[in-house]
Amino acid sequence: MRFRSILLVIMVLLMLPVAGLAKIYKYQKDGKWYFTDTPPADMPKDREEMVEIGKSAIPSSQGKGVLLQNYPARNPIEKAATATVAIKTTIGYGSGFFISSAGHIITNKHVIRLPNQQARQIDDYFSQVDQKAETMQRQLGTEQQRINDYQDRLDGLQEAAENEVNPAAKKSYQDEYRLRKQELDRWKSNFKKRKQTFQAQLNQYESGRGDFEYDRSIAALAQTFTVILVDDTQLYAHLVVVSENHDLALLKVDVHRTPMLQPGSAYDLVQGNPVYAIGNPAQLRNTVTSGIFSGYEGGYIQTNAQISPGNSGGPLIDPQGKVLGINTKKKYGGAFEGLGFAIPIQVALREFGSHLP
Repeated sequence: MRFRSILLVIMVLLMLPVAGLAKIYKYQKDGKWYFTDTPPADMPKDREEMVEIGKSAIPSSQGKGVLLQNYPARNPIEKAATATVAIKTTIGYGSGFFISSAGHIITNKHVIRLPNQQARQIDDYFSQVDQKAETMQRQLGTEQQRINDYQDRLDGLQEAAENEVNPAAKKSYQDEYRLRKQELDRWKSNFKKRKQTFQAQLNQYESGRGDFEYDRSIAALAQTFTVILVDDTQLYAHLVVVSENHDLALLKVDVHRTPMLQPGSAYDLVQGNPVYAIGNPAQLRNTVTSGIFSGYEGGYIQTNAQISPGNSGGPLIDPQGKVLGINTKKKYGGAFEGLGFAIPIQVALREFGSHLP
């Protein structure tokens, strides 16, 4: 816990401009990342020398300036919303936020990649629909054969009526033929409508499934994604890395300098502390919901702030606008209201530390 706090303070300090210039070294030891301006004697040889602290540490914008620099924000919450983005992919719509002025975006892995569990559920659904479709096709085939048999019997009745010489018997055959033909005509009409409806639904399902399979295959290989800023500016972000251990992914917008969220202290929260979830539920842009910190659950921050589909990947922030976590899922249980969950920001910083400036 103490190491997390120290690492967070160091990273926050690295993001702040200072008057002097100094070399900063980043190296990994025993699975942990360290940042220092005083290299120890046993510092690994594969260390990285980072950019100097100060104005030179800000990446070049090639004359485009800082994105959203003059976008109006009346409080820390609205300012945090300017650093939140919507992310569009072939499999859906989610959220993310800038964690560096160099354009790095943290989001959920499931925003850009279909989760294995969800993929299995969808495949199971497809299998169930396929089985039902096969059953329906067999039933329709059986019914068609019954209609054909009925038609054969009706044709036999018509032939008997035509060959009958006794007027009374002939009339009896003809009356029965007309009655049975009306029944068959109604049956055929009803059968034709049901078959056409089934075929239309089957065609729609197969077309939708084909589109989904295509989108899923594209999403599994996609390296570039559309991100939409609060002012509706659309940019392309490329994939930097996907976490193997957490529902996290890191994207990056090149060329531009960007607004960013400063990390808060997710592990210093006290029950009852106010928190705010920012995201894009149902494609409603940069929606903010409020709640309180409820506790920790399985390594997640738990809150009653409303987190809906589309919020995934967005930031959970404190009243000062600092990011505490990454909104990742919502649970429902019985008569309880929805419980929101977020991955602590420190987890993302540790996971992506080697990729952040």
